[in-house]
Amino acid sequence: MDKKLYNVKIELEIWYDRNFEIEAYDELEAEVKAREMAREQTQHLIGIDLPVENDGDWTYSIQYYHTAYVELEE
Repeated sequence: MDKKLYNVKIELEIWYDRNFEIEAYDELEAEVKAREMAREQTQHLIGIDLPVENDGDWTYSIQYYHTAYVELEE
């Protein structure tokens, strides 16, 4: 049986998280402000490929911001 050439795409996910203390009138405003701050702080990561010697690059795909929770400080 002859070997065949396969093209296999692997997606690499790396997660970072951070808690922000935000002054706001409600949860929605707090979330919006925190997301804006997160984008500003991680802007330098957008579009960066990870070079691999003699084997192409890991190509930048997307930067997604997910809110885990918003809770009122007591």
